[in-house]
Formats: sequence, C-alpha cells, structure tokens
Amino acid sequence: MLPDRGSLVLGVCLLLALSGCGSSSYSSSTGTSNVASGTGSSGGGGSNPPTDPISGTPRPSGTNDLVVATPSVAGVVSVAVGTAQTVSITFTSTDGNPITGFGVTGSAALPAGWSGPSSFTCASVSSGSGCVLNLTYAPTAVGSGTLSVDYVFVDNATMPSTGGSLTIAYAATAANNVDAAATPTGEINAVVGAGNQSVSVNFTTDDGNAATNLALTSSLTALPAGWSSTATGFSCAIVSTGSGCLLPLTFAPTAAARGMLTLDYGYTDDSGAARTGALNIPYSTSSRNTVVATASPAGQINAIETTAGQGVTVTFTTDDGKPATGMFVTSNLKALPPGWSSGATELTCSSVSIGNGCQLHLTYAPAALTSGTLILTYAYTDSGGAAKTGSLDVTYAATTDDNAVATASPSGQINAVVGLGAQTVSLTFTTDDGRPATALQLTSSLSALPAGWSSTASSFSCSGFSSGTACQLTLTYTPTAAAAGTLTLGYAYNNNAGKTKTGTVNIAYRATTNDNIVGTPNPISLAVAVNSSTPVVIAFTTDDGNLASALSVTSDLTTLPSGWTSGSTTFACAAVSTGNGCVLNLTYAPTAAASGTLSLTYSYNDDSGTAKTGSVSIPYSAM
Repeated sequence: MLPDRGSLVLGVCLLLALSGCGSSSYSSSTGTSNVASGTGSSGGGGSNPPTDPISGTPRPSGTNDLVVATPSVAGVVSVAVGTAQTVSITFTSTDGNPITGFGVTGSAALPAGWSGPSSFTCASVSSGSGCVLNLTYAPTAVGSGTLSVDYVFVDNATMPSTGGSLTIAYAATAANNVDAAATPTGEINAVVGAGNQSVSVNFTTDDGNAATNLALTSSLTALPAGWSSTATGFSCAIVSTGSGCLLPLTFAPTAAARGMLTLDYGYTDDSGAARTGALNIPYSTSSRNTVVATASPAGQINAIETTAGQGVTVTFTTDDGKPATGMFVTSNLKALPPGWSSGATELTCSSVSIGNGCQLHLTYAPAALTSGTLILTYAYTDSGGAAKTGSLDVTYAATTDDNAVATASPSGQINAVVGLGAQTVSLTFTTDDGRPATALQLTSSLSALPAGWSSTASSFSCSGFSSGTACQLTLTYTPTAAAAGTLTLGYAYNNNAGKTKTGTVNIAYRATTNDNIVGTPNPISLAVAVNSSTPVVIAFTTDDGNLASALSVTSDLTTLPSGWTSGSTTFACAAVSTGNGCVLNLTYAPTAAASGTLSLTYSYNDDSGTAKTGSVSIPYSAM
C-alpha cells in the first residue's frame, strides 16, 4: 500500500501555494494496455518570469521540466506462477535539473501478486538512479492485467504539475514440462549378435503448449556399449504434441550386458524459464531367445457375474522373432480357477516366433463375486536348443451387474429468482445397464432439506426399477433469500446381482435477486476555483450487496463537459457488489467560470441476469 493520496497531494499543494495539484493512484485493469513512460507537466518558464495568479508577485524562473518513469523490464512482465521478479522503476527529470516534491500517489491496493513499499517519496529527482521504486511480482495463479503507478512533483520552475503515470502490463503463466517417452516401452531387450532393436524417443509437453530450444545434453557419441544413433547431436526448436521431436536410437549388443541408458536434456518452458529433464531407458541382452506370453485384453480381466463372461486370448511369441520349438502349456487346463474355462484340454505349438500362430483361448464367466490370479506355465526349446520354461500371471475379478443412477431434470445448476415463483426438479432413478434393481429407498430426510427446498412426500422408495420414469421423486425450489449451495441426497438399493449398494446425487442450486447497481460520486457536488484541479471518484455498488455483472459506462468519456477528464476512454467492470472493486476516476480542472451537471449513464446485468440501465449525476460550478 502507498501513503494516503489525500495527505500526499495536500503536502504538494501546500508547497505550491494556491496552484492546482494532480493526483492519482496505483490501479489495475484486466484489459490490454501498452507500457508507457510517465509524463508530467508544469507551468511557468518562457522569457518573462512567471507570476502568482492571486497576488501577481513574480515567482523564481526555471524550466518546465518533467519526471520520466523508466521500468527495468521492457514490454510485458511475464512471470511463471510460483516464481518472482523484481521490477525497478527509475524516476529522472527530462533535462537533468532537480525536481522537488516528488511522491507516488494513491492508497489503493496493488493488483494480486504485486508487492512494494508502504510509501515512496524522493526529495529530489534529477538524473541517474537516485530515485528508484522497487516492486515485486510473485503470482500465485495464472492471470494478466496492467499496473499503473501515478505520481506528482514540483518542476524546476516551482510550478504545480498535473503529475505523471507509468502503466506496466503483466502476465502470470504456468510453466510446462517436456516429457520424453521411449518406444518400445519398458526394458529394451536384444539378442547378442542377432540383429538390432530400434528405439525412438519422442519429446512432448505435458500440457500441449509449446516449449522451445530443446537440446540433448548427453553425448550421442558416448552411449553405453551396443547403443548408437544416426544423429551426432540432437535439438528441436519447438516441442509440443505429436512426433515432431523424435530421437532415433539403435541397440545392437555384441556382448552380454545389462544397464540403464540415461538421456539428459535442457529446454525453455512456455514461461521463458530454462529447465532440464532426463529419461532412463533400462536395457538387457540375452544370448538366446525367449518365449513371451501376452494376454488380450491386457491388464486385469473383469467380467460381470452370471453373464456370458469375458473372452481372453493368450498369444505366445518370441522376443527376437527367431523361432522356438516344442512349446506346450504345462498348466492343467481342466483344473482352472472357478469361472475360468478353455475350449482345449491342452495346447502345443511345434514352432513359435511372431504373429498369432500360437494361441490359447480362455473364457472368464464368474458365477459369484470372486477375484484372484490365474497362473499359466509353459515349456519350450529356445533357438539355441536349450530347454526353458515361462509363466504368465493374469489377475481377474468378477463385478456386479448394474448400478442405480439418479438424474435430475432440469440438468446442471438449478436457478431461481427470489420472490418470482418456484422451480420444479424431477429426480429419476434408473440402472446404468437397463437391467432391474430392487428395494430403492432414500436415506436422506425430505423434512430436512436446505432452505427453499421442499417435497410433497415425507419419504421415498421404489420396489423395482430399471429404465424409464417409473421411479421418480419431485422436488420444489422456492427461495426466499439469495443463496447458493448443493443439495445432496443419499439412497440405497439392491442391484441386479442382489448386492446391497448405496449412491448419492448432488444438485447444485442458486437463488438470485433483481438488484440494482448504484453509482455514488465523491464528492457528490463540486464548487471549485478556476484553474484548480479536483479528483472525483464514482464507486459502483449493488443496493443489496449481491453480485451484479457486466457493468459498462455507456456515456462517451471522450466528450465530457469542459474541464472534465477521465483517465480512460471506456470503463467497465465484470462484477459489482460492495466495496471499492468498481471505481471510475475523473478530474474536474476548469479554466473558466462555469456551472452545470455531469451525467453519466451505464448498463449492467443484475444478479438474476436481467439487463438494466442506470445513471449518476454530479452538479458542479467553477468560480
């Protein structure tokens, strides 16, 4: 927070006697803005000494020099969430002569993520770095906006200044990561002296946004024994999704080995920060081939109890594509776990290599809720003539048939306006597979619903349900005050397999009001002297404290009455409620006697979403 604007500007005004004073404040905007250096202006100067406008006595002559604000960061200040950056603002005079009475004005809070000193003044501003304001931007969430630093001063001619302003655009970004993935996945295996294994490493970002300047920092000329690459160096200017950044590798071992290939890399993430990463690829060699058993579907096998079951195919292949011989399943296919069956009592394959030439077909059709692991063992002769064995573990589980699902209509958030009738909500219970379930009953109390909610029924149950609308609960939402929340109802039932289960349904709701936005000026009227400058603040709030949205001043701020100016050509607020979150700053600086009323019109959407308009008037006179 900066010092109180009123006290700081008053001190400058006392220093300048009866001359006019400018004032402004730290401020922020979510719109776009260009970074601009601060500017100031002062009276006096010229060939004749300036005179006091009241007494007519001469004032000391000097130059109408200005204060220029120069930030240490040019353009947009872009900082990744979780990091911080210091922005130094150096204030100098345009001609190098000293300027006095300098101070940053205002008492408004800095935008979210920004911090700085509680007050800032400089006794003298000239050249060099004698007057520097240090601010820190440390965002905690992604966002953007503009920060305005406003200031006042007394120029070298001791004339009052209208002050200056510096606008800094800023943005908080999320730092992404570059991930490396090897294909094939898992451990890379190759037979010694029997050809090679091709491996590709694909670099992508974890959020799909572009990272840049990726370069491999590991040497491709110093890979572990047996590893090589057609590239001597590897880099990608841009990395995002797809396979645009692909590193080719080859594993062709000449001796037995086992180890880990580590690839280190560096890159620049989408916030501009330099980052590093690493990929570890385990590898091993074998002197002879191995028969590998693979189940399809992969992973745990699930089947609904008392149904036709789930078919499972086990395919036997060799890890190097060379043929193995005499393969046969040693497990007893007549004594599989409960629920499992095979169309064959045994399986033998004279030759196994690649493809689907050697397969075992199984079925898992559980009659009860069970789970476990099916272990299949087999034996074969490898390409070197050695007898070997292998095994495959297949985990499995029987699942219940169906679940009860509660669907609200209307869907989504239930909205109602206070005092404008009721909203009817239908809650329909069905099963997720259309098969019957029984004994559904609501476990939540219908007599203890949230405020505004009601039901004509004191309890609710259904003896049987499956599809359609035969099992339906009707609720009514009639709010008496603005509110928001979630109605949660619990229920229990027996599914199609006879298993007792429970569930919940959550219905988001919100009650809105037809409120109004009121513009309150401060001061409410003006009677000022000619050639003075008076700041005017119009605070927009709602008359009930509830939220309104999309406020926009519809009057043309570029064609205000003579003497009136606005810091911006347009003014809008996305949300309005209470406090000083939506404030329009004006200045009345008449150069001649005048009187009248400044009227501004505006439009907005009230808390219920209804479009409305309003106006604010400020009587004024200049003497």
